[in-house]
Amino acid sequence: MHSLLSIQQRQAFEAQGYLLIRQVLNAQVFDPLRSVTMSAIDKYAKSLYDQGQISDLHKNLSFYKRLTQISRQSQTGPLLHWNWNQQVFSHEIYQLITHSAILDIVASLLGPEITANGDYWLRFKMPTGDDSVFPWHQDSIYYNGNANPDQSVVLSERSQILTVWIPMVDVDEKNGCLQIIPGSHKRGLRPAHRDENGRQVPMEDVESWADVKNIKMKVGDVCVFGNLTFHRSLANISDEIRWSIDLRYSPTGSPLEWLHHKWPGFIAQSQQRPESVESWETWQAKRIVSN
Repeated sequence: MHSLLSIQQRQAFEAQGYLLIRQVLNAQVFDPLRSVTMSAIDKYAKSLYDQGQISDLHKNLSFYKRLTQISRQSQTGPLLHWNWNQQVFSHEIYQLITHSAILDIVASLLGPEITANGDYWLRFKMPTGDDSVFPWHQDSIYYNGNANPDQSVVLSERSQILTVWIPMVDVDEKNGCLQIIPGSHKRGLRPAHRDENGRQVPMEDVESWADVKNIKMKVGDVCVFGNLTFHRSLANISDEIRWSIDLRYSPTGSPLEWLHHKWPGFIAQSQQRPESVESWETWQAKRIVSN
């Protein structure tokens, strides 16, 4: 099987807990997903308009500004917690999840038996300054809150969940790029508590462990990191929405039954049993049943 990543890149991922790969995707790859998202925005705006919560559908505004104005006028605050899953569930999402360049990267790090987890998230970080900051966290701490108690140790310490974080716009310190603490995954799952907004916040000064890395990216770049790597996103102090999508993958057979029950995934690649790879129609049927 062709491996996109070099030995040096794989070693860097193991050492640092993340890897930034430049220009994996063509900008045109995002056009179908952007269309799906615009349709979701249309639907949401019409719902608010019909309820009398907004007086204008703001169709004249761009993809990068419309949702902000809708949110401000309706006074809904950070719209739907800044991310969408079911709202953009589509064949276009399936095509991105199964994109050969992305699966090559995932296979390089997890092996050739790959399940795409159903908890992908299309994120829209609003230009709301400090209100748009998301604090330091490990993804596992959120998974533990959903898993059965007897699964939590297995899930957090031994299960592999790889996030593929993909910006749909260029990202830097102005519009809320990711920050990562290199090597933080080697410390295992760390204690956390919920802040006033219900977000899991570490109980230690994690920034003292290593120099924080700002992950500035261009459209087409991809950043991958594991479920124990500490990361956060900065405030969006620009005047446009920072659009991104994160996809998640695990080795097929991982003990993630609760996750697949809540957000059904699908087998995206298999070297041992190619016939087990699941189509869009199969995944669609799974999601319909779960809902």
